[in-house]
Amino acid sequence: MIKNFIGKVSLCGTLVLTAAGMLSAQSNMDAKLPMDPNVRTGKLENGLTYYVRHNEEPKDRASFYIVQNVGAILENDNQNGLAHFLEHMAFNGTENFPGKGVLNYLEKYGVAFGRNINAYTNVDETVYNLSNIPTSNENLLDSALLVLHDWSNYLSLTGEEIDNERGVIHEEWRTRRSGGMRAYLEQNKVIYKGSKYAKRDVIGSLDVIDNFDHKVIRDFYHDWYRTDLQAIVVVGDVDAEKFEQKIKEMFAHIPAVKDAKERVYYDVPGNKEPIVGIITDPEVSNYKFDIFYKHKATPFQEKNLKYYRNSIIEDLYSSILGDRLNELLQKGDAPFINGWGAYYNRARKMDVYHNSVTLKEGNLLGGTETFLNEIERANRHGVVATELERAKTEMLSRIEKQYKDRNKQHNDRLVQGYKRHYLVNEPVPGIEFEFEAMKKLLPGISADEVNAFSKKWMTKENVVITFTAPEKEGIELPTEAQLLSLVEKVKNADLKPYVDKVITEPLIAEMPKAGVVKKEAKLSDFDATEWTLANGAKVVVKKTDFKENEIRLQAFSKGGNSLYGVEDLASAEMAGGFIANFGLGQFDQTSLQKLLTGKSVRVSPYIGELTEGFSGNSSVKDFETLLQLVHMYFVAPRFDKDAFTALKGRYMAYVANMGSDVNKAFRDSVSVTTTDHNPRTILFNTDMIASLNLETMKRVYQERFVDASDFTFVFVGNIDAEKAKPMIETYLGSIKDIDREETWKDTGVDYPKKDTYNHFAREMETPKTTIHIDLHGDIKYSRENSIMMDIVAELLDKRYTDVIREQEGGSYGVGVRASVDKLPREEYNLIVRFDTDPAKADKLKGIVYEEIQALFTKGVKEDDLVEAKENFIKEYQENLRKNGYWINAINHYYIYDESVLSLEDYEKMINSITKEKVEKFAKKYFAKTGKVEIVMSPKEK
Repeated sequence: MIKNFIGKVSLCGTLVLTAAGMLSAQSNMDAKLPMDPNVRTGKLENGLTYYVRHNEEPKDRASFYIVQNVGAILENDNQNGLAHFLEHMAFNGTENFPGKGVLNYLEKYGVAFGRNINAYTNVDETVYNLSNIPTSNENLLDSALLVLHDWSNYLSLTGEEIDNERGVIHEEWRTRRSGGMRAYLEQNKVIYKGSKYAKRDVIGSLDVIDNFDHKVIRDFYHDWYRTDLQAIVVVGDVDAEKFEQKIKEMFAHIPAVKDAKERVYYDVPGNKEPIVGIITDPEVSNYKFDIFYKHKATPFQEKNLKYYRNSIIEDLYSSILGDRLNELLQKGDAPFINGWGAYYNRARKMDVYHNSVTLKEGNLLGGTETFLNEIERANRHGVVATELERAKTEMLSRIEKQYKDRNKQHNDRLVQGYKRHYLVNEPVPGIEFEFEAMKKLLPGISADEVNAFSKKWMTKENVVITFTAPEKEGIELPTEAQLLSLVEKVKNADLKPYVDKVITEPLIAEMPKAGVVKKEAKLSDFDATEWTLANGAKVVVKKTDFKENEIRLQAFSKGGNSLYGVEDLASAEMAGGFIANFGLGQFDQTSLQKLLTGKSVRVSPYIGELTEGFSGNSSVKDFETLLQLVHMYFVAPRFDKDAFTALKGRYMAYVANMGSDVNKAFRDSVSVTTTDHNPRTILFNTDMIASLNLETMKRVYQERFVDASDFTFVFVGNIDAEKAKPMIETYLGSIKDIDREETWKDTGVDYPKKDTYNHFAREMETPKTTIHIDLHGDIKYSRENSIMMDIVAELLDKRYTDVIREQEGGSYGVGVRASVDKLPREEYNLIVRFDTDPAKADKLKGIVYEEIQALFTKGVKEDDLVEAKENFIKEYQENLRKNGYWINAINHYYIYDESVLSLEDYEKMINSITKEKVEKFAKKYFAKTGKVEIVMSPKEK
């Protein structure tokens, strides 16, 4: 019983049990897990729940969330889609922030819509967030809390704003209606047959969206947005006790709804006979078989220690099954593209054991049978003790890494745990408890116990089978009877137990002869050390405290696939990804992964257009393994014919029907048009995959990675330079040196010499027009020019949101991206892309050009420029505390010869950008500019 456990009192005043205390009495599996002692939580008299936690990652930032236990499942038929519509309306007027006041106020402080301000709706929940709010401004923090207050009970919901938003929702529906989405929604109707879940798809009915009376959405808001169904979550670099009091003061006065409707949790009915659905769509690009075994979800109040332990077992089984399936895919004629199996919660009152496989077109039933045989083999014969121990080791390693980074957890990641706790009572005892619990629970989990779980999951009743496929002539799809017969056949198949083959030898059998550091220099701008090894390699080490248990690697050498002709290009581009799947030395990929069990380490080679190299990362304790892997990729890369054949075959099957995807067709059109149909423009399709050649990959890889003399290796993270130095000398310093000098070359791939228009029509199920505009020209590369181009993109993004999305209701969103490149030549480009109603396409395309010209004809809006500058400074502040930023900045220094700016210097540069300066810049580069315009419209039926 709880009274017998060792515990302490948490900040929220409830009994918190230590892992040691709780797990000293494992026989009591009914014990309730403690709440994370670092969070202050409680419930107000009006029913509102809150969670507040002090956290310092990112530094000087806080995240504010309101979690609504409300979603599309609560809609009446005449409200179908209004839960999601209501989410949009939260950004269109509240009591204290009329009209677009929420966005207009927050964006003044660099808090950007979409990036820091967002929301989502699904069937059972709606969640709003304000992330990375600067904490240095007390008024801003109070205002963020006030926004949540207004979202709780004080939306304006004016008729004008509702009507204006109909077009935006309509365009979101249009943009999201891909073949894959339609197939997913049809699959849900099969899985949830007989339940309200089968009738609700979140985006809802266009007839409702276009025509509902204003009162209908106001009724939904009144009925369901109420304090007993809401939680406020604040996590960040704030005084938690102080914020707890602020929440009490600000939210306590909100009245609880009288005679509140019951928040119903809907069942998914069982079925004695299997339910089978065969789903086709002309724009689906893959064949998939899925089998679900439906189970009752663990009740809200029963998520105790037993539930927590069971969750561990479920994850162990899924991990082992995944490893087995991946091993199968490494063989020469891989029977399917990919597959997986997992037990998880799919609806509030329904769990599923879900097995899914993506199939090859020419082997639909055969691939399905092979996949199901592996699922049945694991179920019938169980897991092997050695693979269970590996899965345990891997799980413990992951949570140990999280534990070591416990003081560097990101605000938004912590919020997710509190959100799940509020909505479904998912335990959130804190990483300290979980690490100790895992160490005590894992040893007691036996293979027999794990095996019992899958036998319980794979039931005779409550089975749902779906088969998803493209509509394609000449392909005979399995029938319902064939699928059911196949499932029965597998149950009686003669299947041998899985044999766990393990190579026990070390990755490097003989320690290499170490090189030495022959030169050392300080990179003062980066607070980093540069070593030049005797073999010519450069190594840069920068120690940071942003993550306690992370070291990142980037390495590069000049050359890349620019040095190869068109005939070798596809193999060169794909070589890095393929070779990463071949293993190293005597270890094939499966054996290598088994060898690396329990190690938090990753290294991936790449061959890009201008450079080749590696990216990777490791925990602090696995840094030596990181270096060993890099060493082996130089001295003992593996070129596995079976693995090559298997992966090539899987790719070929994967791309076989990609042409049916209208979005892929559009992306391909953009690629060939913007490069003027240059033969070096290689499209990811069957012709490309068919051209891949193992010998070409081997030759290219060995030429690119033959020695270390022209490589630069950059390590950023919690790295001790003095401890790392001898390991770097051993594993990097021992790589051979052939003292060559190489660089990339300009292959001549460039934009068309004159303005180009590619307008084409395409058959599509959901009519939409997609527009891509690429403006480009020559520019002198400089940091200032690069920032100015980004400012222009930011200003246009704001204008297109205001005009095209909000005023015209013409698009769900307009993407704007800009860049200034130095290599292989100095040039800029500005890309605008969006989907829209074909009837509005010409008008909106005209607005795109008008707004670009308006930057220098009508002038820049001062408020917009202030917002953009604030956002740039805020983002730069955040970047300076990220390992990823620094490793890229150091690489940039070596390639572009451009150092990093201090925050003070960056702020000076940004603040020196005036309205007049932007207008002059925009006129210089956009009054006359190169242009490529690609427009895809629906073909008339």
